[in-house]
Amino acid sequence: MTLTFSRLLADAWSLFRRQADLILRIALPLVVFPAFAVQLLCDPLPPLPPPPRDQPMLEAWIAQVGIWGQTNAIWYLLADAVSVFGLAAIAILLLDPDRPVVGGALRTAGTRLVPFILASLLIAVPVGMGMWLFVLPGLWVQGRLSAVIPLLARAPGQRVIPAIRTSWRATRGAGFALAGAVVSVFLLQWLAIVPLLSADEWLRAPGNDNPLVLSLVDALISLLGGAYHLAVLMIGVAAYIRLARKGS
Repeated sequence: MTLTFSRLLADAWSLFRRQADLILRIALPLVVFPAFAVQLLCDPLPPLPPPPRDQPMLEAWIAQVGIWGQTNAIWYLLADAVSVFGLAAIAILLLDPDRPVVGGALRTAGTRLVPFILASLLIAVPVGMGMWLFVLPGLWVQGRLSAVIPLLARAPGQRVIPAIRTSWRATRGAGFALAGAVVSVFLLQWLAIVPLLSADEWLRAPGNDNPLVLSLVDALISLLGGAYHLAVLMIGVAAYIRLARKGS
């Protein structure tokens, strides 16, 4: 059967529905909540100065970002690490042949956390560069590398670099299907999150203080971000299962 983006999305949704209760027990506290905590408790990244921008304005902005990073970056990195831990546990829950319960998946993810974090960092570099160039190249790369985390979850002895190579090689010919699936969930998230980001910026402006509404907006932003990361993981798991069957 030809791998299409609609088939991948259907498989990912089917996987989620079957294990939704267990998946959400991990995703909500470990993927969504850390992002919500940093949104709520940390200072936002200083915005770019409005155009027209000159050299002194950009230098001042870079200095502000440096000061922001000294006090806030560590918390964002910690939140990302916790999120990787949660996503790794979900992948193990879905793919480990021993079919662990939530506690077992969390323990296994904890003992193998370093490879998952390293893989996430190595994936983030080309994806981030592609997103910066024109968005779509980044999403295409993210689709091609979406099987890396499932590979690490399924094979405890798998190393990170070989897993990246295997994902890239195994998804050859399925790049457009994977990209289509990732782009679909990205667009859904983007359409929902853009007005919330505008509302967040407005609520943080002087004179617009409303802590309750800001908390609600930040919670929704974090929920949508977590849903996107979970959806990409589910697409990767679905692709891994189909490609593994095809290769067997």
